[in-house]
Amino acid sequence: MKIAIGLMGAVILATSQASAAVEHPEFSFRVSADGVAGGGAAHNFGTVQQTGANEWLFSGAYSASPGTVLSWIYLVDTDPFVTGTFTLTNETSTAREYVVDFSLPIAPALKASLLSGQLAGTLTDANGSGSALLTSVGGGFIYSALADDVVVQGLMANATQQVTVTNGTSSFSGGSFGFPTPVAGPAINLTIGIRFAFSLSAGDSVSFSSVFVANPVPGPASLMVAAIFGGVRRRRRQC
Repeated sequence: MKIAIGLMGAVILATSQASAAVEHPEFSFRVSADGVAGGGAAHNFGTVQQTGANEWLFSGAYSASPGTVLSWIYLVDTDPFVTGTFTLTNETSTAREYVVDFSLPIAPALKASLLSGQLAGTLTDANGSGSALLTSVGGGFIYSALADDVVVQGLMANATQQVTVTNGTSSFSGGSFGFPTPVAGPAINLTIGIRFAFSLSAGDSVSFSSVFVANPVPGPASLMVAAIFGGVRRRRRQC
């Protein structure tokens, strides 16, 4: 009888979990190589796993002819943030200019926002030529934080990174914004995302690890509760 009850409990639990399952967001990517673009919904090019109430882990890979190979792993939250790593390899015999976008629908919309973000990377001489070169395009940002497809913050403007050792690597910090204090941002209605724009030498690869977080600005009621709570904590410490 105990076994039967245990099995029934497991069935009920599994059924309730299935009924409570939430459809993953349409996290998407787009990669352009010298103006030729491709991409799509990330789940169509890999796997997706729910890791929290609004959190999802996407991993996958994409190849485009000629010679662009992209792989990624990103944790996203529709409430919202985007963080993860991607690696791009230029398998052609010439340097190419790339634009890589990752985009996430958000819910709910934010009437005003507080923003923070960070970037780091690794450049690799993947073809053993003895050199690798990464530069920003036209002096612009390598990393751009997007809100409703509009650039709201940027990192690594007018940047250059290089490797001068055969099969060598060079790790770099791309800087940050909004740490430790988030910076004021706009209303965000539909999406957040990150855009990477760079030129990469022939036969080489680059990996970027990044984060972009958009938090709602607390309303007057939230600020009042926080002030009251803070006052209570101060009085307790004085007692």
